[in-house]
Amino acid sequence: MFPLSDLVWGMLFRGMAYGFLAGIVLIIVFLWSGRYGTLAGLKPIGFVYFLAGLEIGIALIGAIAFLGLHVWNGWALRALGRSKQGM
Repeated sequence: MFPLSDLVWGMLFRGMAYGFLAGIVLIIVFLWSGRYGTLAGLKPIGFVYFLAGLEIGIALIGAIAFLGLHVWNGWALRALGRSKQGM
């Protein structure tokens, strides 16, 4: 994948769309739950901070998973190279 190819832009916009939909679903789920719906009614800015923290946590989990998969891919490629060399 080249840095500015159509495939990269397509993946970026698809990720943005899925993230937007997931954010809306999270907001709806937490508003329908009793405790967080009350929090949104009493202190809307507190609820915004809560959702921002939630989204940051999800982003960190995604980043850690991505880095783990990247490391695992590098390990797999090295193992494949060693097996081709007969080591």
